[in-house]
Amino acid sequence: MSNSQDLKNEIDVGMLMSQVDRLCTKKFSQNAHKLGMDITQDQWIVLGPIWKQKGISQKEIAEYCGKDKTSVTKIIDTLEKKNLLVRYSDQIDQRIKRVVLSNKGKDLMKNVMPVIEQTRNEVLSGINSKEVETFKIVLKKIYNNLISE
Repeated sequence: MSNSQDLKNEIDVGMLMSQVDRLCTKKFSQNAHKLGMDITQDQWIVLGPIWKQKGISQKEIAEYCGKDKTSVTKIIDTLEKKNLLVRYSDQIDQRIKRVVLSNKGKDLMKNVMPVIEQTRNEVLSGINSKEVETFKIVLKKIYNNLISE
C-alpha cells in the first residue's frame, strides 16, 4: 500500500469533519448555481436566523451561526448590497444594528429551500434515519466538548 493510501486510511476525526464541511459547502454552491441562484452557504447560514426572527440583531446572528461578529458583518454587508436585507438601528439602543429581509430576500428564501432539500438528500443518500440520529448525537457531544473549554 502506498504512503498516500495509508494517509487516506488514517484521516482523523477533525480532518474528516473539515473535509465533509468543505464538500457540503461545495455541493450546496453547485446546486444553487445550477438553478441560477447567487448565494453561498455562508450567506444562507446568516439569512436563516434573519428569516426566522424579524429584527434580529447582528450580535444575535453571530451567536446563532457560531461565527465571529466581523465575519457576520461582512456577510451582511454583501447581502445588503444584493438588496436581500435591510439593516437599521435599534430604537432604544442606537449602537445595536437590527436586520430584516427585504422582499427580494424573502423571495430568495422561498426559492432556496429546494436547493437545501436537494443538497440534504444528496449528502444523506444511503444513510438511514437511525444512522443520522446517531451521527447528530456524536456531533453534539463533540460540539459540547469544544464549547465547554
